Amino acid sequence: MDKLNTVLIAILILMFAAAGVNAFAGYSGNNALAVHYMTEQKWSDGSCAGCHFGMDDQVAESYHVDQDLKKWTSFMDYGVDVDSIEGEERARTFGQTHPGGNYMAEYGVELDCMICHEQHDLYDYEARSEVISSGNFDMADEAALGEARSEVQKEPLYVISYMLDVLTPLPLVTEIHDEVNAGPRGEQCASTCHISEVPKTAVTWVDENHALYDAHAELDCIDCHETEDHQIGSPELIDAPESVEEAFEVEVKSCDAEGCHAGISHGALVDGHLSALECETCHIPALPGAEIEGGGALEMFSWANGMREDVTRDEEFTPAISWYRGIPYDSLPVETGMGEDAMLKPFNIVTGVWWDEGTNPEVAADPNGSASIGNPIGPAIVMEADIDGNGEVTVEEIRSYDGNSDGNADYPDAVLRNVEMYFPVSHNIAGSNVGLAEPLGCADCHGVTGTAIDWQALGYETDPAGADSDFTGTEIDVSIPGQRPTEVEREPAF
Repeated sequence: MDKLNTVLIAILILMFAAAGVNAFAGYSGNNALAVHYMTEQKWSDGSCAGCHFGMDDQVAESYHVDQDLKKWTSFMDYGVDVDSIEGEERARTFGQTHPGGNYMAEYGVELDCMICHEQHDLYDYEARSEVISSGNFDMADEAALGEARSEVQKEPLYVISYMLDVLTPLPLVTEIHDEVNAGPRGEQCASTCHISEVPKTAVTWVDENHALYDAHAELDCIDCHETEDHQIGSPELIDAPESVEEAFEVEVKSCDAEGCHAGISHGALVDGHLSALECETCHIPALPGAEIEGGGALEMFSWANGMREDVTRDEEFTPAISWYRGIPYDSLPVETGMGEDAMLKPFNIVTGVWWDEGTNPEVAADPNGSASIGNPIGPAIVMEADIDGNGEVTVEEIRSYDGNSDGNADYPDAVLRNVEMYFPVSHNIAGSNVGLAEPLGCADCHGVTGTAIDWQALGYETDPAGADSDFTGTEIDVSIPGQRPTEVEREPAF
């Protein structure tokens, strides 16, 4: 037995030595071995498929890759209707935040696993974005990780990971592998693709003081946005095509889920509100304004004169509480009103202003209240319509605009839309020691002191709890299963 053990140990030593040689060969010019590293950003049998069989097809079908960018989102961010741009222009515009694959593969930008899985802040998202916006699509991968690649492939963790991939069972490989290529980190999601949420919802996830604003700051996104088959849980799929949306079943973990706040209670009366009230309605009592990193919270944006003009909130503000039933596919996120399955939720209301052709019956009938996207007029055309060049486009100017000089006005029915868009807020959760203000209490919404809710705007004649009541001083207790009972003070027995 001792002899057998000695032989096995000798074999293992030789295998580790060989693996070590191969590992170091990986970054020294051996292309066949170098491809193993995810830093090469290529899917192959040698680097990924051996353990993650079929995963490339799975990722390609995820809604993060199979995106159908909604028109209202595109219009707000870029001042264009997404259907109005095609080909390379579309790839340059929207490909900057696309992980590759799908329609970007047509331009040589293949799916890049490292865009989500790189763990040491070496991925240069800005450089990748710049080369894509310039049309140098084939340089995207190199711009993102080219400079760091050789350095990374010499890192001990990568070398050990490579050796263990070759030699050890999967559980042990995972312990090492996840140190270099684990699941997406919250800061990756926040500071890259989802930084666009900052102006819309005043989230502070790219702010250095994020932990002061949000009780969940220490969590990773996927802790709540549960993920299955690379589909990351979401309350709604704003940018997903209908085929993906219909098959999508993964949602955001509920507040009272096991491992979160399971069994927590605020008392029977308050708990009864939860059938029509999202937890964040009370736990996001205030949001920061312009001082946050990533851009100030928007109050208004306007393309009325062909160039985007923003009005941001210059101080903290109270989100509006309104009904929420999700955002219907391919529609503007306007107020939905009370109805079946509607829940009260906080919103940042952003007024959007732009010119529309006025040919859509719904838009023509109610340009400011209709949820229809209609037919937006592009900013370049709006600027051309400014005949007197004073920087202000009037109704007469846009309706008389004759771009093709055929003697007929192109947009005789044009209307200027002023649409209040409701962006649901779910982050910056306030707790007892975190947030801009204490979570809302009874007196904030009900009775003579209640100002947080406009009951008539929600469809009620008056405050359901009694408009003349006074709830000042009413406390909302919190009980957590298993917590220590409150100490009771007693007089000494003797």
